[in-house]
Amino acid sequence: MGKHKVTSDNGFDRVASFYDPLSRLVFGNAQRKAQAHWIGRIPPAADLLVFGGGSGRLLSALLDACSPRKVIYIDASSKMIELARRRSGSDGRVDFRTGNEDSIRPSDRVDVILTPFVLDLFSEKRLTVSILPKLYRALSPGGLWLGTDFVPTNHLGHSALLKAMYLFFRFTSHIEAHRLPDWKSLMENELGLHRERSAGYFGGMIETGIWRKD
Repeated sequence: MGKHKVTSDNGFDRVASFYDPLSRLVFGNAQRKAQAHWIGRIPPAADLLVFGGGSGRLLSALLDACSPRKVIYIDASSKMIELARRRSGSDGRVDFRTGNEDSIRPSDRVDVILTPFVLDLFSEKRLTVSILPKLYRALSPGGLWLGTDFVPTNHLGHSALLKAMYLFFRFTSHIEAHRLPDWKSLMENELGLHRERSAGYFGGMIETGIWRKD
């Protein structure tokens, strides 16, 4: 057997065991609160797709608060998927898929998509050509897209923190992006999604919003 190859997609295997404590150390509860900010807007018995859900903290909240009919849960890290399985008690409503955007099937149709702190990991080219279009096709007309991620600010401390984060995760996890992509512009201008609401956390460095597919 050859040595397991670490790629830009599965690189979070290396940090899965300490990612959540590291997040709390740097951001307190801001990341957790931001990605759960809009779950009260999710209708009951909805079909959900969580792309890049990580270790399952958000999944547990969705299962408890939203009573979804099913959840497609995709993460490239097999170790993150295993943590999410344990957190959810292997709930039968969840379709766990280890992989990237290619794990989205042509037949998948959902009412709500959630992208929690994942779009910032990729280049704008890959987001435009592959990731965002495949997610968009899976979203039913009138469906909601709950996006949460980092955004640029004029705060020098935030800029320094972003640079440090990209250096750290490029070294440990081989992430694809070198800098923060303009993910909001891509969602609105490339996909034509309509933003309904937004909220900021951690001094505006984190933004969470609701977009609708008209």
